[in-house]
Amino acid sequence: MKRDIRYIAIGVALASIAFVSCSHFQEDDLFDENAASRITHFNKELKSRLVAQSSDGKYGWVIQYFVAGTDEMDFEGFNLFGRFYDNGKVTLASNHRYLRNGNADKYTEYSSTYELLKEEGPVLAFNTWNDILTVFVDPVDPSSAPSLIVNDGEGMNGDQNLVFYGYEKDNIVFRGQRHSAKLCFVPCDRPWETYIRDTETTKNYITNNTITSYYVVCGTDTLYFKNLRSGIITYCERINDPLSPSTINCVFTPNGFRLQHRNSIGNTTFQEFTLAPDNTCLMSENDSVQVYATWDNYIINHSAVWEMDPELFTEEQQSLFDQIATEMNTLNKQWSLKSVGIGRSTGKNPVNGLILTYYTNTAKTKTNNAGLELALSKPQSKQLSINCTEDNVVDNNLSVFTTRGSAVEALLRQFAATLVGTYDMTPNDYFLPTSVHCTPISSGTAFTIGS
Repeated sequence: MKRDIRYIAIGVALASIAFVSCSHFQEDDLFDENAASRITHFNKELKSRLVAQSSDGKYGWVIQYFVAGTDEMDFEGFNLFGRFYDNGKVTLASNHRYLRNGNADKYTEYSSTYELLKEEGPVLAFNTWNDILTVFVDPVDPSSAPSLIVNDGEGMNGDQNLVFYGYEKDNIVFRGQRHSAKLCFVPCDRPWETYIRDTETTKNYITNNTITSYYVVCGTDTLYFKNLRSGIITYCERINDPLSPSTINCVFTPNGFRLQHRNSIGNTTFQEFTLAPDNTCLMSENDSVQVYATWDNYIINHSAVWEMDPELFTEEQQSLFDQIATEMNTLNKQWSLKSVGIGRSTGKNPVNGLILTYYTNTAKTKTNNAGLELALSKPQSKQLSINCTEDNVVDNNLSVFTTRGSAVEALLRQFAATLVGTYDMTPNDYFLPTSVHCTPISSGTAFTIGS
């Protein structure tokens, strides 16, 4: 399996500018002129695009902005917004966390000026201070931002002069002139504050603090993302103890996220991911690469108890459940069986397996649990295998029932036998499930568990 994290060194020579220009101007008109004239014509075309998208009835640009960072600190991508006017004025906006003067994380707009320079190629220059953008260029100690300026600090190594790199359909791609971070201007399709809210909603849906790793799948190849929520992704060959992790920066969108650089798995490249129509995963530009949250690991390794839905009990399971309830109540009249589930028991010697949760007072306000160990494994992605033998141990609470002459352990082992098998798992949410339905592939019986 090939893993290639590619950071493309960008050179914008005059010859490449002339080549790009061919698709926008008549060849005879341009190639009869000198290089400076060709860039002048191209700058005019570029400015026309910037201004046209900023006209009445349109929403300007989303600027997916990245900085080079420092040896000590790396930074996520930022969504800035811009409207460009023919008179050289520009209005930028954002709610990023490095806004100063008490505006961090607050939606803020700021107007300044811009111009298109003729240097090694077309250069879009934000040539006066702008609260939205210039903070990334100013030498600020990031750990002290947004308030403290450190004159000898490196800042974030951002850029305010952007060298034209190319067009991607309606998008315009630039690189920072000094630090070479790559960024993209995307036509905005909604009001800026709506874009921010929609992006935050999507980010909160596809990322959380509970499931922090993701499968990156292309055919038979699988790699992993970790820490997507931070916007600084660890890209690795395996989740635990990765051999050679790499860092990728991303920016979130209303539909998913976009990486700063194009990357690859096998021979397939990818950069931007959007939610699949059924919300099961995120899909790359041509649907060839999928990003799945590792929800199946979460189901199997969840430390709490997933309770089984009694509505799906078979007759045998319902009978065993009722017998266990009777046995418990016989031992202690205050005890009543609440549920049977899969998870981790509590107590002196907790086990992972089949767990009985029971009330310990007549008011049903206090609970305890007792458990039988199960062998839980994942034969393939999105599958669960359950096995139980006489060698599977019990926790202290369940062993106490047995020493007191109760049949609870024996009945629970019979219940476990009805679940032995391999299952396909279907969660109610593919990014943070609260329940999952298990359909038997071989033996076992269908059941649903939920938190």
